[in-house]
Amino acid sequence: MKFKFTLAALLIAPLAFTACSKQEKAPASEQTSSSEAASAESANTSAEQQAVIDALDQPVLDEKNTDVAAEKANAPADAATPATEEEAAKAQ
Repeated sequence: MKFKFTLAALLIAPLAFTACSKQEKAPASEQTSSSEAASAESANTSAEQQAVIDALDQPVLDEKNTDVAAEKANAPADAATPATEEEAAKAQ
């Protein structure tokens, strides 16, 4: 009985200390939401900077990708699994 009580106390004590610990609170002037921070950043970027950012954010195309042949990459997908056995027999 004492062992179970000690085990329970050892499991609950860290949770209690964590929950009851004094939490640091930042002053209201330092607390900003992420949307306000994002809008502040976008207000600080110039049009030239935004153009450079947009140019860098373009996706990389697979023009130089040669690991899959074009006829395989552009081939139509296999037929989906038939819903019934009759459709499977018709497909074969």
